[in-house]
Amino acid sequence: MENKKNNKKKLVRANSLKNEAGGLTVVTSSDIKEKKELIQKIAIKDILQPKVHDRKSFSKEEISSLARNIQATKMLLQPIVVRKIDNKFERIIGFRRIEAVKELGWKEIPAIVLKDISDEDAMLIMLSENIQRENLNVFDQTVGIMEYIGLAFKLSFEDIKKLLYHFRNVDSKTISSHPGKSEDQREKMEAITQKLGNISVATLINRLKMFAFKELILDALKKGDVSYTAALELNKISDEQKIKSFIIALSSGHCSIKDIKIFLKEQKKNTALVHQSLKYKVEKSDKGLVLSIEEPLNDRQVKKLEKFLELL
Repeated sequence: MENKKNNKKKLVRANSLKNEAGGLTVVTSSDIKEKKELIQKIAIKDILQPKVHDRKSFSKEEISSLARNIQATKMLLQPIVVRKIDNKFERIIGFRRIEAVKELGWKEIPAIVLKDISDEDAMLIMLSENIQRENLNVFDQTVGIMEYIGLAFKLSFEDIKKLLYHFRNVDSKTISSHPGKSEDQREKMEAITQKLGNISVATLINRLKMFAFKELILDALKKGDVSYTAALELNKISDEQKIKSFIIALSSGHCSIKDIKIFLKEQKKNTALVHQSLKYKVEKSDKGLVLSIEEPLNDRQVKKLEKFLELL
């Protein structure tokens, strides 16, 4: 029994964040999916939602499509991952799969059941899996990486956001950089993002802009209807109806970022015309006064002038 226990394979990634991320050990589903003895069927009614914030940016069409695929193959190609908590199971990986089989009326689902997994490791497994998904939208990916960093730093999500704002201000020379703790934190953060292999700290700093997006733009970004670059341009538009129109056009492929930029350029031009002083002259003639305006007017200016003349 002693030798058997010592020879048991540890569920730890070779490229864990142990050294770079403050002693954390990353355990992911890729490390455990070969452990067939851990797979069992569990009752869906016994599956608990995770304690941590779990992003669920998805569409009903996506779930229905997955359900149809599962129905066609008569099986779930990849089991979900849960951890045992008393007589229940807390979901770690597999939200969409669970929702899809619910749609099919399944009562049980194949699951890799982990035991003795801490809250910290459970969250790391979940975040690691989410971050590596190819179809993960920019918002969810960014938030996931920031939460991942938060675990390594033992800081809250808001504290990580503040730290990134601090780095941004240092980069833009808004505030002075002082050697010491701040530099060490940045180096540590860079090490974590390099391990994840997705984006750099500079990219995270740039994406802080998304937290100031208008709600409908942020919602479209979460759904994957618009890219981050398009969202940046859309957020410059004040007219909500125009934003909605652009989102629909972008998601259906009938519009590009170039079209948004052209609209913004025209909007800026029209705004400048409204605010500039008009060049005009008034001359006497046999029929009375003649008002000559030397510059072209847009429709809005013409209407305003007509109302003014009516008052006279």
